[in-house]
Amino acid sequence: MKNDITDITAVMLDLDGTVFDSVELWHEIDNIFLGKRGIAPSYEYKHGIAALGFTASAYYTIDFYKLSDTPEQLMNEWNELAAKAYAEDIKLLDGAREYIEKCRADGKIITAVTSLHRSFAESCMKNNGIFDMFDKIFTADETGLAKASPDIYIHAAKTVGADPYRCMAFDDVAAAIISAKRAGMTTVAMDGKMLDRNAVKDYADFIVKGWNDAPNI
Repeated sequence: MKNDITDITAVMLDLDGTVFDSVELWHEIDNIFLGKRGIAPSYEYKHGIAALGFTASAYYTIDFYKLSDTPEQLMNEWNELAAKAYAEDIKLLDGAREYIEKCRADGKIITAVTSLHRSFAESCMKNNGIFDMFDKIFTADETGLAKASPDIYIHAAKTVGADPYRCMAFDDVAAAIISAKRAGMTTVAMDGKMLDRNAVKDYADFIVKGWNDAPNI
């Protein structure tokens, strides 16, 4: 059953695994680029990079696996593997477009708060016809703020002129849900492959299976 929440003025949307049906893409990319180096990506690694930005992920990967690559080399390799998929292939999760459209129609401020590279975010939004629905895109790389810290959510709310206590944040990664809650926001955890339900149980106001179960705002 859906819940009705009043007084929300802004929604803060994660993209990968929350709006975009893209989690499997990154698992595939992990398998490809680490496989070339004779490494199988571990559970700890996948969750360790989940709330990091593009650049931070490169440094984390090099440190985690003690690679000889430079961050630039890793990012170039990821770019080559991911660019076409975001521009042409990745679709939205079921119900995401309709939810965003309703928020827009109701006058909500709509932002993306993402660890995704801006070029990937924008190309996928444009390919799926939702780019113009967003008021602002905040990336971990551009802000210099990781989603594992409340600071990126506080910064996003301040930039668009919204009180954090009147914002609702959506994400499929525990670290981001915890950060958004610590920033004072109402939080919605999307229950997918990346979500640690036990880690978010004290921080998620809602845990939903998908957009059709998301609270009305």
